[in-house]
Amino acid sequence: MTNAERKFAVTHLNLARHQAHVFARRTAVPFDDLIGPAYEGLCKAAMGFDPKRGWKASSYVVPKVKGELLHYLRDSRYLPRISHRLRELWQRAQRYDQLGLLDQEIADRCGVGLAEWLECRRACGQPPLPLVDYLV
Repeated sequence: MTNAERKFAVTHLNLARHQAHVFARRTAVPFDDLIGPAYEGLCKAAMGFDPKRGWKASSYVVPKVKGELLHYLRDSRYLPRISHRLRELWQRAQRYDQLGLLDQEIADRCGVGLAEWLECRRACGQPPLPLVDYLV
C-alpha cells in the first residue's frame, strides 16, 4: 500500500466501522468478528479507488466493504434467507418474548397461529452457525 492509499484508508475508517456495526446488528455476528473483513474491504477500496473517474469516495468504499463482509459471512457462517414477513413478526414479538410469555400467548398477541410463530422463532431466533462445524 502506498502512503496515499494508507491516508485514504485512515480517512474512511468510520465507513468500514459503520458497515461492520450494521452487519453485526443484522446478523447477530459479533462486531469484533466483522471489523477485520470490513477493514480488508476498506484496504481493497483504497487500492482500487481512482479519483479521476469522478466517483465520490464513499460511493466506492461502502460497496467494497459490504462485499467483503458478505464474502466473510458466506464463507464462514450460515447466512439464512428469512422472509420480510417473518422478520417483521420476529420484531413485533420480541417485546412479548422478553416478558417471558408462552409461545401460544405470543402468537395470540401478534395475531398469528402458533405454527407460524414457532416457524418464526426457529428461523429468526438462532444466531448464524459456523459452517466449519458441518464441513469436518
